Amino acid sequence: MHIAVLAKVVPDYQIPLGDFELVGRRAHERYTRMIGLYDENAIETGVQLKTALSAQMTVISYGQEKDVPVLRKALAMGADELVLVTGDSDDPMVIAGNLKMAIESIGEVDLVLAGQQSADMDRGVVHSLLAEMTGVPFIPQVSKIAKQNNDWVVSQITKTADRELAFSGKGVLSITSVPENVPRIPPVKAIFASKKKPVKKLAPVAVPETDLTEVSVEIPKTESVCEILPLDDVETTARTLLAKLREERYL
Repeated sequence: MHIAVLAKVVPDYQIPLGDFELVGRRAHERYTRMIGLYDENAIETGVQLKTALSAQMTVISYGQEKDVPVLRKALAMGADELVLVTGDSDDPMVIAGNLKMAIESIGEVDLVLAGQQSADMDRGVVHSLLAEMTGVPFIPQVSKIAKQNNDWVVSQITKTADRELAFSGKGVLSITSVPENVPRIPPVKAIFASKKKPVKKLAPVAVPETDLTEVSVEIPKTESVCEILPLDDVETTARTLLAKLREERYL
């Protein structure tokens, strides 16, 4: 059993919007780099499956060589190997095609996991493109995965309910964030051990780009309004506050 987990290194996604700066339509280089939050959920899910099924787990990323130290966190969390395809394209077709190449380079892979969307571009399309390229089922918004006989049984979160799905053979799943897959904090011993785990670096392959053209990337403008309510009459103040919250549709 071999599980592959896709991971992307992104600029710090916890930076307040007011402090965020773009250079050439992308985040300024000064920001700390980290693995995307949803990708860490996928890594945690992969580690849990690895333990339950005695599987092998490989983390695959498309990005820059300087991100290898960041990606080693996945190894410290429990992955066995890291594969990096070096490239700088933001085109989802190019990324998906190169991830497909990387998956094929490590041999037979039974299941591919990915975060539901990247923490920088928020597109959430690469994993579905990958599934289409490889000709396997794709299921988004997965919260739980189990192996029953020869089938994979998964729980999918929708807007109105949770539903259970099953499929046999290979598949690509996007993992959503639930309390059960909160990323573990690697112990110090595992962090040091991760520095000795193998990292396989691959050159990118040529893949046709999408027909879309990126016109612009802009930081949304935010406006804040502060209104101070008098506290002379608490009951009246509370009613006023509730009325204003309902008026603005916060309640």
